[in-house]
Parts: sequence; C-alpha cells; structure tokens
Amino acid sequence: MKRKMAVVGNFLILFMTIFFALSSVANAAPKGEPINMGLISNLGAPYGATAKISMEIAVQEINDSGGIMGRPVRLIVEDWKRQVPLAVAAYRKLVMQEKCLVVFTEGSEAVVALMEEGSKLLKDYPHVQIANYTSADSITEDTVCANYEKYKFFFRPFSRAYDTYDPNLDTMNTLLKLLGTKKLALVIEDIAYTKSLVTGKPGKHPSLKDHIEKYGVKVVLVTQTSATEKMFLPTFELIAKSGADTMVWAGAYTNHQTVAKQWAESAAKDIDLLSFSGASSYKNFMTMTNGSGLGWLAQFPEIDIPYTPKSIPFLNKLRAQGGGLMASTYAAADGPFIMKAAIEKVKNATDVLAIIKAIETQEVKNAFWTWKFDKCHDAVKGYPYYTLVYGQHQGSNKYVVVWPEQIRKLTNPNDKFIRVKELRKMAPK
Repeated sequence: MKRKMAVVGNFLILFMTIFFALSSVANAAPKGEPINMGLISNLGAPYGATAKISMEIAVQEINDSGGIMGRPVRLIVEDWKRQVPLAVAAYRKLVMQEKCLVVFTEGSEAVVALMEEGSKLLKDYPHVQIANYTSADSITEDTVCANYEKYKFFFRPFSRAYDTYDPNLDTMNTLLKLLGTKKLALVIEDIAYTKSLVTGKPGKHPSLKDHIEKYGVKVVLVTQTSATEKMFLPTFELIAKSGADTMVWAGAYTNHQTVAKQWAESAAKDIDLLSFSGASSYKNFMTMTNGSGLGWLAQFPEIDIPYTPKSIPFLNKLRAQGGGLMASTYAAADGPFIMKAAIEKVKNATDVLAIIKAIETQEVKNAFWTWKFDKCHDAVKGYPYYTLVYGQHQGSNKYVVVWPEQIRKLTNPNDKFIRVKELRKMAPK
C-alpha cells in the first residue's frame, strides 16, 4: 500500500513538474532581438497622445503573451509636431537607424511625404508603413492602386473622404434621413483631406454639397474654417440666417470644446450638429464643455461597444492611462496585432514581401471589428468590417449610439436620436 502511495505521489510530482514547465514555456517572457515598430504622431494633440497610449497597450499585451514568434516587440515613438520636415526626419531615423519593420504614421500632409520617402528606402530598407489616421482619397487611389510596385508597402486601416460617398455605407443619406434633415449647412475645415469634399473628384465623385442634394436635402450654406480658429460665433450667425435645420462639421482638428460652448450660446443653438471626428468623440465631452455639448452627434463615439471580448478591457486600460477613444484609436490599438498575424502567418519577421502579401490576404480581429484590406490597401468598410459609428451626447452621463442600426441595437436598443432643441427643453435648468 505504501509502495502504491509512493508511486502515485511520484507520478503527481512528475505531472506537476511537467505542467509547470509547460506553463512557464507558454508564458515565458519573449527573448532575443526585438521586432521594432515605430510610431510618428503629433503627441501634443489628443488623437496623437491617445494613439501612443493605444499602441503601448497593444505592444504590452503582445509581449505579455510571449511576443511575436518568441521575440519581444519594441515601440519607438517620434513626435512630428505637425511639421512635415520633422516627420520625414523621424521616418528616416526609424527605418534606417532603428530598423523598424513597420512605421505607423498619421496626417495627410505628412503621410504623402512619408510614402514618397518610404518608396525610396524600400529596396535597401524593406519595411511596412501603416497610416493610422489620414483620410485623403488620393493617398491610396492615386498611389497603391495606380502604382502597386512602388507603394505596395503602404496600408491604411482608416476611413477615406470618399467613404462619405460609398454606396455600401450610404452614410450621409441614412444619417440625414435619421435626423429628418431638410436644409443643411456645411462647415468644412480647410485641411488637406477635406479638399475633395469641397471640389469633388472628376470622374469619381461630386462635391459633398452635390452628393447630399441628390437625396433631396437642400444645402443652404457651405463655409470653411481654419483648424486653428477660435471664434465661431460669426459662423453660427451665418448658419442661423441660412435657415438650416442641421449642420455638418467636416474635419477633425478644430477645437470642439470651443465650438460647443459658442454653439450653445449662439442663434444656432437649436440646430443639430454632426461632426466627423475630434474631441467630441470623447465620453467626457459633456464635462469638458460644461454641458454645452448636449445633442452633439460625433463619429467614432467613445461608447462601450462590445465588438469583441477585448473591447471593454482595452477601453478601461486606455482611460486608466489618460487616453480617450478617437478615430485614430482603432488602428493604433489593432495595428500591432495586424503585423503580428502577418509575421506569424509567414513564420518570418524579415521577409517583408511575404509579410505584405499576408496583410493583403488575412482577416484580423482583436479589440474592435474585423480588419481586411482591399486592392488599394484601404480597410474594407461595413460591419462586421471597419464601421462608421455615430453617437449622441444626450445628457451628462448619457452617450448613446444612434447609427448604424445594428450597432445601436447591440449597445443601447432602447435609445435613439433626439433633436437638440428637444434635449435642451428636457435638460435641468
């Protein structure tokens, strides 16, 4: 009996030894030469700071799970301060000196320059460029699609200005129907990516004004503002006099806190406001504006949408580190995982051409929707792929999804869009 007990005891000891050994291997810290990933971001802006935090969280998660093929990932961050020469210098440093396998970039002006720089460096310094945050149509339509061999290293997991016209998304038509819009005022930031919204693109799409009017909505005002502007009351006066019942603020760099405070005090305060991106996306926008953001509709809202089991835990980490969900966050959070999947698919961290082919053919799902790229290396759009979501600030602690319908039903099935004039009547005095 004692001998049997001893045998059983020895077996248990052996089993536990093997179990813990295998566990330690599975959770072993990555070793060896790191795989370098670079980020060039405007760290002084909310979207840039949040992109940095998002990528740091992603890289930490990858390293905590054993790295990529057992190797650690190292993130190297550069600040371009919205100065293109600084961005180019940072890119050359990351690719040539730091030997980054991938560089994440942002901003249409910088990305155009960095694509050209990258195309020159590609032969001697094979690498991938992923643009977290740029919407200019020409960046992919006139480059990757028109000259694949030169620009095949470039991918954009983000929206395009052309997405506004995309019949698969039908964004403007559906949204303006939802809002009951009859007369619209367009306020367009004077920045690179909005140029096609003003002028259209011959043979491709009309101006945003002409596109909207195809659906029977009268555009009664088109005006532009500088991204650095701080006085918007004259613009709101023009909007109020135009007879518009809705305004679209097209852009991402304007100080939305200032816009909201002046909107709430202006003659246009009861005119619904819908914006493409920016600080209005933040969950605490009502607090940031002392309640002046009531009724604002924002693209990419920082609402707890459970796209995947990792969505809410990621958002909790992001907020704990001082970040907030913005348009640039999705690609920043999932970009390192897109690279990880491609490297592990080809089982090689140096064969960049094979990695590019893997990115072109794979589908990756991490914290948000499923990522897939089309022939121009733009993200495929439409749920369950890259999704344009709009939320509305309906109270100090109430921020709800209003479109698209499948996301609204997933997140807040009992809440729908409410016109700002009704919200103002309902607000505590």
